[in-house]
Amino acid sequence: MLVRRIEDLSDMLVRYNYTANLSRGNWAWEFARRNRALRDDAYAVLPQMETGSACHDIRLLKLREPDLAAEACGLLFFPDPDQTALSTHVFWSDQAFPRKIAVHVRDREPGEIDKIFEKGTRLCRIVHLTDAAGREHFLVKGANCSIQIRCSGKSLLCGEPVKMEFSVSGFDCPDAYIRALKRAHRVYDPEARTPTWSRKALGYRNALIALDAQAAGISYRDTAVIFYGEQRVAEDWSGGSSAMKSAMARLLAKGAKLRDGGYRDLLMDHP
Repeated sequence: MLVRRIEDLSDMLVRYNYTANLSRGNWAWEFARRNRALRDDAYAVLPQMETGSACHDIRLLKLREPDLAAEACGLLFFPDPDQTALSTHVFWSDQAFPRKIAVHVRDREPGEIDKIFEKGTRLCRIVHLTDAAGREHFLVKGANCSIQIRCSGKSLLCGEPVKMEFSVSGFDCPDAYIRALKRAHRVYDPEARTPTWSRKALGYRNALIALDAQAAGISYRDTAVIFYGEQRVAEDWSGGSSAMKSAMARLLAKGAKLRDGGYRDLLMDHP
């Protein structure tokens, strides 16, 4: 739920701990779901979707027809914009998010083990989507992290033993793909519940907070209290330097840019 009213500013940072380990696609959704036009479109029409389940509690989704409004926003369908990237199912289109992790699906030889499937179903929750064109995608959802993967080759729903193998697609060089795979393995990390902040993640988190504080009617000064504490703000806000006020303005501008279409730049960059 987006912030509407904040009773205790000191608790604000804790509310965003879930963002510490988000993937690039997850961050894009966190900003996109705060876009008013996207939210209006999402609530206008429910996705035409068939649902089911498979072994290992795998959730099955199938789009009956293309969702043109969602595709205009870079999505295959609209998730619930009141839900975070971790509590809903976010599937970006290949056009909007070309550098997804990809797997090729082939027949499995006798005695072979599908390590991707075995590890994924043992440690994570899986959501499988067949889009309106028949292409297959799935989400691997772990502790405070989820990864979208696209499939090629045989169907995962063919009913025959298959094996998934990572494939390189949409990356400028193999090293970039290897780095993306390493980051994707966070989804398997049981310790990912403990926030570990990178500098970039902190920047995105703070921009989200600035957006939500503005939406809740919180002043620049009180927004600064969230990050710096009351004592430091009391000392600096009315002093001779405008650095803190400028920092709050930059955070809000960054968040607004990402919300108002800049989230697509996150998807085009390396995950």
